[in-house]
Amino acid sequence: MKVSSHIFNLLKENDCVIIPNFGAFVCRKISAKLSPDGKKIFPPNKEISFNKKLIKSDGLLTGVISQVENISYVKAEKKINNWLLKTNNKLKNKGFVNFEKIGSLELKNSKYSFYPKLNSIILKSSFGFKNIDSTLIHRDKMRLERINKTFLKYAAIFIVLVGLVSIFSDYYFNSVTEYNETAYIQANKKIEQEIEKATFNISTSLPAVKLFVKKKTQNYHIIAGAFRKEKNALKMLLRLENKGFTNCKRVGVNKYGLIQISYNSFSTIEEAKNALSKIRIAEDKSAWLLKK
Repeated sequence: MKVSSHIFNLLKENDCVIIPNFGAFVCRKISAKLSPDGKKIFPPNKEISFNKKLIKSDGLLTGVISQVENISYVKAEKKINNWLLKTNNKLKNKGFVNFEKIGSLELKNSKYSFYPKLNSIILKSSFGFKNIDSTLIHRDKMRLERINKTFLKYAAIFIVLVGLVSIFSDYYFNSVTEYNETAYIQANKKIEQEIEKATFNISTSLPAVKLFVKKKTQNYHIIAGAFRKEKNALKMLLRLENKGFTNCKRVGVNKYGLIQISYNSFSTIEEAKNALSKIRIAEDKSAWLLKK
């Protein structure tokens, strides 16, 4: 998978993706807008810009490449460096480079200019929406106006006819109403008499059903290590996953500012102690139990 494809996928979820020792793509949400020629309407999206000053790695891009492609963190870094070498050569020789689905970067007189791809959907909530041809909307509006005029003409004729019918029908309804009221009263009396004959007796009530749902919280964590740097914490997570600890996760940051990584988490102390004993025997003697 291309590095630019990884960057594009990350931009859907993140507002900033740093390419180590190169720069960063920064996003901000924008509402629907017209194309420069006024012929198309683009759905809500993210507007991408390029910041050459953000070059220090935060581990995001490297970690994702390592996880998605199932390679080591070191190999992921090497893949990025090889890609950067080719990218910088293109900028040096051609003066520009294209990033698939993202845009193009131009280098001229030692200055960088970025031109984002307008019709590339990055905002997740806009997936499935297509660009709209605004000229079609104009034609549909004219067609709708013609339909409305025709409809109003026939509606006026219909209203006149309804008025005439209502005048001639008033006499009929007035004569029928008196008969209907008499029949309604007689029918009600008969229904009341039938109801009095029936006796409804429910001696016992049904017991109320109570549901008790016990919420399980996993407060006991078996800690594999605590790390100052994000990339080291990521390495530990990847190592644990490769060893089969699929429930490994971050357990937050402790009071010393260290990121804590756990093998697994449990809802009871008994389960946690049992798992800790096995891990100390098979994996790491220094593993310890945290209640949080």
